Amino acid sequence: MVVGHDWGAPVAWHTALLRPDRVRGAVGLSVPFRGRGPARPTEALARHFGPGHYILYFQPPGVADAELAADPRATFRRLLSATSGGTSPLLPVVEPGTGLLDLMPEPEHLPAWLTEEDLDVYVDEYRGRGFTGGLNWYRNLDRSWALTAAWNGAPITRPALFVAGEQDLVIAGVPADALVDALRGTLTDLRGATLLPGCGHWTQQERPEEVSAAIIGFAGDVS
Repeated sequence: MVVGHDWGAPVAWHTALLRPDRVRGAVGLSVPFRGRGPARPTEALARHFGPGHYILYFQPPGVADAELAADPRATFRRLLSATSGGTSPLLPVVEPGTGLLDLMPEPEHLPAWLTEEDLDVYVDEYRGRGFTGGLNWYRNLDRSWALTAAWNGAPITRPALFVAGEQDLVIAGVPADALVDALRGTLTDLRGATLLPGCGHWTQQERPEEVSAAIIGFAGDVS
């Protein structure tokens, strides 16, 4: 069984899509499986959101890298707080002459699930390495899209579970019924779609007990 959150969710979904013979079940947290679109991802994002969408802001090498690495502690504090539950889901579109962190105010306090010790771990990991490795994943979106041409329109046939926070910016504005209907169109054996009230983007950190229970129940169902 493969489980992934955020960018890990597309990795989990595509593992099940490309190698169903090796996957008993797939769980995606936060990011639903939408299938392969007809246009390059960067073109589709520009058409729907304009040139300031954060993924497009990430494309030029060096720009977001420098912004995020200037003060890693402030980056993680603002990013994690602004996308947590209890805040209004933000529209991640960067205006000309600004940066991604300009969308994310300095929090008065950390969310209950996040501690200064947690931030210490993130800062230690990124202080030396920087953010370029992660940003390069975004910069390969179109290449990844091109490599999956043979699976265009193909659904995932293995058992699947989706879990997300109701306040997650990834699914903001999508009614629950419409989300489930869309999932059923790409996941032919959808065993459940759980939306956690009051939860933001960081599902497993914000609601560890509920997420763990959902995954354990799913694992028992497909074993």
